[in-house]
Amino acid sequence: MQVNQPSNIIDRVIALERELAAVRKKVGLSSAVIARGGLTLVDDSYIKVTDSDGVEILYIGPDAEGKQRFVLRREGGATLMYTAGSSQYGRDYWAMTDSSGRIIVSDSAETGVGLARPFLPIPLYAQFIPHTYTDNPDIGEASGYMSINVSKLAGETVLWEGRASVSHAWVAIDGVWGWAVDQPSVTYRLKFNGTEVGSWTVNAGAVTARKGRFSVSAFTGQDWVGVQVTASASGSGVIACQVLGCYLL
Repeated sequence: MQVNQPSNIIDRVIALERELAAVRKKVGLSSAVIARGGLTLVDDSYIKVTDSDGVEILYIGPDAEGKQRFVLRREGGATLMYTAGSSQYGRDYWAMTDSSGRIIVSDSAETGVGLARPFLPIPLYAQFIPHTYTDNPDIGEASGYMSINVSKLAGETVLWEGRASVSHAWVAIDGVWGWAVDQPSVTYRLKFNGTEVGSWTVNAGAVTARKGRFSVSAFTGQDWVGVQVTASASGSGVIACQVLGCYLL
């Protein structure tokens, strides 16, 4: 009986290994389990997941500018969550979007502190008894805003107050400010924990206006922060003091 030489067997094993490696290369990795250890991608490698229609669902890796990005998409390809870089502010940020691509939650690329979206309201409550217009029924109450007589202000007086968990770096306030009766000059101040973050002086008739943005980055991350709107005035008469909205943004 003729017996093959060992060298022939070795040659066949080598050839078989080569063919198996070529098949694996063509087919790719269909399933894998990593026990302990891990998988490390280097030199700007990336991970991409596509669905059965070839639509990219997940991407982790460099973008066109070489910066590392994460993108998660919905069924069909609409964006769900992603990271991106802001050319305006030079910072990366993350964002979650609705099905139309509109950002509903994101952090702040501008400051690097707190959220950018969504804007969150700060409820404020009146700390005064509004002026009544028995002698001037055509103003004030008829105009739909609250007001107070300057004689009721004991120097700088708290008119509105509330509490906030400060999740953003900025705040803005909207309301009715200025004269209601006569022409007193009035200064309004917005304070966080007793510290003035913004002020505005009005020497004109009552007008609806938004004031701010004012920076509150020093308070970002703090809970139960006292928020106050104060007023001080010179002269005599009645001033408008109606808060319509106060938002962290």
